Amino acid sequence: MSSQVKNTTEIDTDELTPEKHYGIYWCILALSLILLGLLPFQAPLIHTSRGWFLQPMFGSSVGLLLLAIFTSVRVIESLKSGFLKRWNITESLFDTLSSYRTALISAALFFLYINTLSVLGFVLSTLLFTTTLLWMCRLLDRTWFLATLGTLTVMVLIFRVGVSLWLPDVWLYSLLPDLWSDFANQYL
Repeated sequence: MSSQVKNTTEIDTDELTPEKHYGIYWCILALSLILLGLLPFQAPLIHTSRGWFLQPMFGSSVGLLLLAIFTSVRVIESLKSGFLKRWNITESLFDTLSSYRTALISAALFFLYINTLSVLGFVLSTLLFTTTLLWMCRLLDRTWFLATLGTLTVMVLIFRVGVSLWLPDVWLYSLLPDLWSDFANQYL
């Protein structure tokens, strides 16, 4: 009888040990290496006398290189633990996607935000992006919405009026009458 109790105790403790999921590290390493390979085509060299450190690809290449180095440490750790022997690619992919769904949705929303800047303008795109993130976090109420509007107003005043940073004309504002279109392109 004591052997039965001992066996069930061993099984219970084995089930409680957390299993490490290395699939996300394999995905991040593959993505960072692909992006490093595509970097020369996306950010060409600019001939300047100010220094190599001002090249457009410098910051992103350093970030991607660090990402690849640190995730490769986890990938090597997964190889040592025998992760590939028991790795089911579809199960690992769905597990990774479900574990990081909030981060993936936020990244997709940020991609959409960046691409709608030239169509909807800074204020409208940022307002939609921020309120969507607040809604996802269940923080969308009057206080946070007013804080978002106030922050957007201050940002427009600082960068458009104070610093005189202007963005290209927005497609949506071209549909407005000329006077309104000029105002919207200047301040929105």
